[in-house]
Amino acid sequence: MVFKMIMDASSEEEKPVVRGFLKHLVLGFAGGVAVGSIMLAILLLSLQGMDLDMPLLWIFAMMLQCGPVGGLIGIGVYLSRVTERDSDKDDDDESGPGGNATEPASHEQIVVRADTGLVGRLKPSKA
Repeated sequence: MVFKMIMDASSEEEKPVVRGFLKHLVLGFAGGVAVGSIMLAILLLSLQGMDLDMPLLWIFAMMLQCGPVGGLIGIGVYLSRVTERDSDKDDDDESGPGGNATEPASHEQIVVRADTGLVGRLKPSKA
């Protein structure tokens, strides 16, 4: 229901991005649950000689705890792919100052001259 609301609220040009975002979220969550299930199986296999009276809720909680992390990883993978697809040159890629900054001075603009006219004119005082 929430996914349908997100899709309905997006414009036509945003729909492919939102669809990919939600797809990677769901696939990442499912991958996280799968990793949690594998971790639970490894834990139970390593403790198979013990008498474990685990409630069923604890087993489900251990399997599901990796789901949100997997969803975030899936979203991160998708967002990194979306930003890599943008091959057009942005304004931010241009060198130089942005906004109202002044143009940086180059070595051709800076001229340093020694003021040699005052060196010979100073005379000590007679005080």
